[in-house]
Amino acid sequence: MPLWLILALASFCLALGLITANLLYARLAEQSAVLEGPAGSLLYVSAFSAFQDEWELYAGQQSATIVDEQLELTVSSPQTATWSAARPQFRDFDLTVKATAIQGPVDNAFGLVFQVTERPDGSCDLPAIILCEVDRRLPLFGAALRQFIPAADSAGYFAFLISSDGYYSLTKTEAGKTLTLSAWIPSPHIHQGLNAANAIRVLARDASYRFSINGAPVALCLPDDEDAASTYVGGECIDGSMREAFQDETPRAGKIGVMAQSTSTGGGGVVLRFDNVIVLSPAAPGGEDAKA
Repeated sequence: MPLWLILALASFCLALGLITANLLYARLAEQSAVLEGPAGSLLYVSAFSAFQDEWELYAGQQSATIVDEQLELTVSSPQTATWSAARPQFRDFDLTVKATAIQGPVDNAFGLVFQVTERPDGSCDLPAIILCEVDRRLPLFGAALRQFIPAADSAGYFAFLISSDGYYSLTKTEAGKTLTLSAWIPSPHIHQGLNAANAIRVLARDASYRFSINGAPVALCLPDDEDAASTYVGGECIDGSMREAFQDETPRAGKIGVMAQSTSTGGGGVVLRFDNVIVLSPAAPGGEDAKA
């Protein structure tokens, strides 16, 4: 057999083995990481005093650090977002967090990210899970891989955000692009100003998502055309309709986390603190969580 043919077959077998191993590794990782339980049961809790290793932490102008047993996100630059995700994954969940803006302009944005499908910036950017594991164990080999393998797409996630001047919104980020699913809507339920704590909640069941702020359910201004955008002006949802829930295409598992964001008008210097992350398994339809 010619040497070139032997080398080609060897390369093909190696590639096939990597693909197969990656698929098996990804499947096993998802099965081991997705937290599920009976309706109403506690799936996960973090007060950031004893679970620091389960969250993405990093330093810099945009940082995620533990301060006074709370997760603090700092956004120094204008029109920039920073976030941190927890290690476990969830499919159906009832997620709440307490968030407090302690510095910066009230023209800000902060809240929950969920169904995170990739790890945040600063982690593995290789396209295959098994290659990420190799990179973690053999960083020099990982650096060599990056010379030949393009980086993976940036993280995909949903974000339900509120602002310190009394608005809320829902967005979706995928492949580096952010789509506004529900325009910014004013709400009397938001505690405005700095040092005002807000309880933010997302309820996910069968790819349907409902939202509440400080115990009050809030409706979304969703576009009538999924390829277009809606706006909320003068108390009316333009080019869309007000709905109690957002329905995604299919159920999927992903991580949950928190986000802080600066705006172009408000500027940088945004500092948020998050505490009391609680994840429950949703109650059955018609149960105690039906109003959320």
